Amino acid sequence: MPPHDRLFKTILRAFFADLLRLAAPAVARQALLAKIAFLDKELLTGADRREADLLARVPLRSGGSLLVHVEVEARARPRMPRRLRTYASRIQASYDGQVLSLVLYIRGGEPGVCWQELDGEVRAPEVTSFRYVAFGLAGCRAAEYLARPEPLAWGLAAVMDPGPLSRIELRLACLQRIGGAKLSVERRGLLADFVDAYLPLTPEEEEEYKIAVGGKPKETRAMFMTWSERLRAEGVREGRREALKGVLLRLLEKRFGSVPQKALQKIESLKSVPRLTELCEQVLTASSLKELGLLR
Repeated sequence: MPPHDRLFKTILRAFFADLLRLAAPAVARQALLAKIAFLDKELLTGADRREADLLARVPLRSGGSLLVHVEVEARARPRMPRRLRTYASRIQASYDGQVLSLVLYIRGGEPGVCWQELDGEVRAPEVTSFRYVAFGLAGCRAAEYLARPEPLAWGLAAVMDPGPLSRIELRLACLQRIGGAKLSVERRGLLADFVDAYLPLTPEEEEEYKIAVGGKPKETRAMFMTWSERLRAEGVREGRREALKGVLLRLLEKRFGSVPQKALQKIESLKSVPRLTELCEQVLTASSLKELGLLR
């Protein structure tokens, strides 16, 4: 799995309630969003074994629950609707419940959120069609999502149509919105990391960006630092040991995949903020968990 792909799924998992508010608002209004539980994704076995990107059980206010399956695709492809239908049928067989299928297209697809249907050979009222939600990101206007109240929207704006904004202006707008939010250090860092990864600048743009940031008041510059610089500064200043542990775990997962239990226990035992900060920096260049001293 490419690191950027993993990062996309990480941000959707962290802000899953926001995703429902953006892509399925009618469902979100009926849901107990604080009680979302993520389920085993390895449910397609045999010759057609695959792992779903995200699968969650969402409790409903009326009782019962809804299964929400999310896939992230680099671009829209004709075979995706049938793949979603296969997932939905197997999810129902495994967990027995209604399924909401949602696919996010980073490129291509119809812009914005829309319900779509996949029909078979027979189209008639008596025959069931498969319905799903498609969210085409690239064609959305970034300014509209930056104006929304959901923090996830501010991160996703980085892959949307900048409209009259330059890439530099869009990056600044995304980070300013994130930096001013009442979120934990870790959650702001995750969103900022997403913007850094999905809105990369050319060397020339980076120079312009630094000039633009340098012209801002000193007290506001921190929100425009690189992600690692920002988290190091905020983590040390605020003494957010637990936040730094969360940051370290996320970095490790992005670089090495699933973190072994022994390494998790080692991280949990760490009390030193400087040591946690050091590990956050070292993980960017380390070749293994053993090199970081997390496995013996």
